[in-house]
Amino acid sequence: MDATITITANGQTRSVHAGCTLPQLLAGLHLAPERVVVERNGAALTPTEALAVVLAEGDRLEIVRLVPGG
Repeated sequence: MDATITITANGQTRSVHAGCTLPQLLAGLHLAPERVVVERNGAALTPTEALAVVLAEGDRLEIVRLVPGG
């Protein structure tokens, strides 16, 4: 049985497998990493930082979709 951790994304509690990366979570949510800005535990992540994040128990994420327009 795989171990799971609990995180909160945009106010919604989610269980994900231990070792889940932020890009894997985004893919599961059908979000492209280049189309979102992510804040983890109150700190905004650069795109490079976001690609390297391995989620941890209790992480709080705010995921904002970038919308083109003018």
